[in-house]
Amino acid sequence: MPTARDLDPTTAARAFGHASFNLLRRGANGSLSLSADHWRLESGRTTPHTFCFAARDAQAPDLVIDMADVERLVWDRLPKQQVRSQIRFHFRRGDVWTFSGNVDESALPSPPAEHA
Repeated sequence: MPTARDLDPTTAARAFGHASFNLLRRGANGSLSLSADHWRLESGRTTPHTFCFAARDAQAPDLVIDMADVERLVWDRLPKQQVRSQIRFHFRRGDVWTFSGNVDESALPSPPAEHA
């Protein structure tokens, strides 16, 4: 079973760190696209209300996410993953954007305690 934790924007920004991420976009209509670029959070241009990502290809336009459009922000790791994990933006319109890569897990909140 995958592990998932809700994140606030400040924690998510720290968890992106300086790594580059693959981007998978799933539309509310069932469409699926994988970006050919690798994306890095531009920490100097990111605020609690706006996330700004730059592509490795300098010719690609920046990707800006307005947090007013985001319903939920989640970190998770799939069962077979050991190093990579995901930060997912769940948009109010139903789209889900998944940034997959080496998340700085030291920035994540502790998992909830399990009851015996």
